[in-house]
Parts: sequence; C-alpha cells; structure tokens
Amino acid sequence: MEHTSPEPVDPPPPPVAVAVAVAEVNPVQLPDWLRAPQTEHQPTGWDRVRFFSARHNGALLLGFGLVLALLMVVGGVVLVGRVADGIQASPSASPTPSPTLPVSRVGEPRDLFAGAPAASFAPGEQAVRMPAAKATGPFTTAQVRTALESVRKALIKSRLDTSMFMGDPEPFLALLAPDARERLRPDFTSNTFLRYATRMASPSEWEPGARADGRVSYRATEENGIRVLEVSTEFVWAYPFDVDLRAPAGAGVVALRDRVVWQVPHSDDVRASSKGLWLGSAEAITWNADCAQLRDGWVREQYWLADLHGKRIPAGDPGTIFDLGAPAPTTMRC
Repeated sequence: MEHTSPEPVDPPPPPVAVAVAVAEVNPVQLPDWLRAPQTEHQPTGWDRVRFFSARHNGALLLGFGLVLALLMVVGGVVLVGRVADGIQASPSASPTPSPTLPVSRVGEPRDLFAGAPAASFAPGEQAVRMPAAKATGPFTTAQVRTALESVRKALIKSRLDTSMFMGDPEPFLALLAPDARERLRPDFTSNTFLRYATRMASPSEWEPGARADGRVSYRATEENGIRVLEVSTEFVWAYPFDVDLRAPAGAGVVALRDRVVWQVPHSDDVRASSKGLWLGSAEAITWNADCAQLRDGWVREQYWLADLHGKRIPAGDPGTIFDLGAPAPTTMRC
C-alpha cells in the first residue's frame, strides 16, 4: 500500500544529452540490519523605580532627571548629524529590499531569482512538505508520522541549514540512527556527500534564501526479513549567489536535483543502535556549479565573465533539471 503527495517517484529515466554537472553517485551499502536482522514573583522594572523613589529624597531624583535629559539631548544631536551625513552621501539611495528576497550585494539590491526557472519555487523550508501520514503495512499512523517528520528534518539540515553549508555535518548526522551516523560520517572526509548534502565553497558569496520544489512518497516494504518504511524524496534545490550586476537573469543561481530513498526499520525488528532513520540510496545532479569545486564536494556558481559569456549563463540551457515532471538530465559535464 502506498500513499503519495503529490505523486509517486518514478523509476530513474534513461540518459538524456543535456550539458549539466553530475555529482558522483555511489550506491549506499546495505546497513547491517538489512544483511543480518536482529531481533516566586520577581519585582518588575517599575517596582524598582517606586522602591528607589521611596528611599531617596526629591533633590537626588531631580539631579538624576537632569542628567538623563542632558544625555538624551546629546544623543539626539549625534543621531540627527549621522542621518544628515547619510542623506548627503547618498541622495538617491534605493529603498531597502524585502528581507524575504535574496539580493545581490554587488552595486545595488536586486532579486537574484528574477527571471530564473526557480523564481516560482517556495522559500526553502516551506517547500519541504510531507504527505499525510496513514497506517501502512505493519506501521501505525503514529509511526509513519514520526518517520516522515524525521525525513523532513533531515532534508532541511542536509540541504538548507547554515551548519551544513559551512562544513559541519554533525547536526544532520544527529538525526540518524546511531549505526547510520557512523556509516555516513566518512563521506564528509572523502567528499562523497554531495548526493544528499550541500556544502558551500564561498561563504562570502552565497546568499540566504534558497528555494526548492519537491515531492515525497512512502511505502511499507521488507528486506531480508526486516520490515521497513521507505520514504522516497525528489527535490530541486536552488541556491542564490552574489554575481555581477551585468550578468543575465539566472546566472547567480545554482540548481541541485536529488533523488533520495530514506529507510526506517520497524523498531521490533532491529537492535537499539539501528532504530531510527537510515539513508538507503541517493543520487544528485547539478547545474551552473563550478566543476573544480564540485569535484571536492563544494558548491559554488560558475563565474560569469562579461567578455567571455556576454548575455548567456555560463552553464547554458538547464534542460529539464528544474522540472520535476520531466526526467532529470544524466549526462556528465565536469
């Protein structure tokens, strides 16, 4: 029995010839549990003022008031002077952009997604939505709900969280089963994690405000006598980078499309250290990412150079990578 939202993940499509960068795809080895199953009220600020007044004479309070008034006047003069200086230095300053939009720091603010295929995608975490939980096979509604929430948190920590962007995988690994953590931790020293996690090569250039689009399905299955709830996710993650103002629309966006199968074994079928979330398999493909950095597991946009690229994006046509309704490109470029 299977429940999907909005539709099940189709089998991987045949290769298509599109110029994109593909992250190294390594099948995840089966975990041990699949190969060998084992069975008082505090005074407020105003109260303190009243206590102070009761203990001191009026002269002292008057002196305090005069000092406070003098400080306020001096502070106001300084503030007015600074505002006036700012207006003189920038008489035609642009209005402050919306904090919800990722904007370029080069030259002047602008929406880095404007004109890009991911412009209609939902903001990061809002895009990571799970289907409704229903009892499936031997898993109760509560068990399914817990598993889906674990997957949601893992997606956010692996693809959208600043800790992972900056190279710290521990918050993500902490969400996995203890045995699964030890199996995946070496990926972050051998740079083979890109198929399920994102690390930024240039923290000074990438901008907050990633967007995404995705779909999730789940089913109950069994492997080597172990009952498993399998959750399949397919997402397109779009990351904005600071680029030259002359660059064409979309040149500051890097796309990463992944397909990940997460597994949660039935708690009655495995030992305590294997209970929880596992990564069953994962693959990913990128577009407009710098090849040299990508080979080391880092994500950064391809540099746009006016003389070389002109009005085109360095990576060229993205093909179907942004379209979950179409097969993902599979041709290697880097």
